[in-house]
Amino acid sequence: MRRLLLASLTCLALLAGVASASSGSLPTGQIVFGTNRFCLARGPNGGGKVPVECGKGEIAVIDAKGTGLRVLTHDKVTETSPASSPDHTQIAYLRPRAHTSDQIWVMNANGTDQHAVSHFRNAPQLFGNDTTPDLSWSPNGQEIVFAAFPNNQGGVEQLYDLNVRTHAVRRLTNLKTGATNPVWSPNGRWIAFIGAVAPERVYLLSAKAHKAHVVGHAAGSGPSWSPDSKRLVFNSKGKLWTVNAAGTHFHSLGVWGAQPSWSPDGRWIVFTYGDYVKEIRPDGQGIRHILYVTSNKGRNFEPNW
Repeated sequence: MRRLLLASLTCLALLAGVASASSGSLPTGQIVFGTNRFCLARGPNGGGKVPVECGKGEIAVIDAKGTGLRVLTHDKVTETSPASSPDHTQIAYLRPRAHTSDQIWVMNANGTDQHAVSHFRNAPQLFGNDTTPDLSWSPNGQEIVFAAFPNNQGGVEQLYDLNVRTHAVRRLTNLKTGATNPVWSPNGRWIAFIGAVAPERVYLLSAKAHKAHVVGHAAGSGPSWSPDSKRLVFNSKGKLWTVNAAGTHFHSLGVWGAQPSWSPDGRWIVFTYGDYVKEIRPDGQGIRHILYVTSNKGRNFEPNW
């Protein structure tokens, strides 16, 4: 998405909110997300041109009201997994590096001071993509939990913890099911994650004891905590659901969507659906369209409040 400036911004349509009158005030704050501008390449057997990934993915931010779009990174690689720090002053993300593991980078919320905070060479092995957010800050902003392969020989992903100041890394899980999509609870007690092996159940890992247990019969991807650490929102078979941390009180939001993220005030959930970035109330009401990009030009992914 390099040089997204005027050319790619023209293909973005910031749509007016369509929330119902009963939905209350508009959401506030800043949403960070990945945005990828596709290149066109000739199709199989000399066919017509088709959109392909070409290393133009960047990290961008937009006001929760759907205004103020700004691209923060400008380079020739595709960054993924943006995650805002608890105080919203920094953004962590994955940046690929040729011939070795991806690295975890951090920048200020305005895009300045971009720098690596990890220096992986052999293990763990990070491989960023734009479908499974794999970074999450600790509530005190001192650590980042992430999912990675133990080595470059394959296997299943496990959870690791990176100290942002010292760059020290420690392994948190050694599960046959594997672990991916980690999300630290705001109260610091739990790390929610998804088993990397089908049926991809939702788990909670004790941040202190490092013991994991399943959350009821919840299964899916992309969990996100409510600000009070009492509920999780996740994608299950293409639709958004919420569930109590105890694994009870499942509630369908009644919409198709993926990669949900709860707002800091608990009043909204941002998510992706096809070419859209949308917001919805946790009760399934007041849906709003925030951002849209036509699929043959690129797409937006991994929104994080």
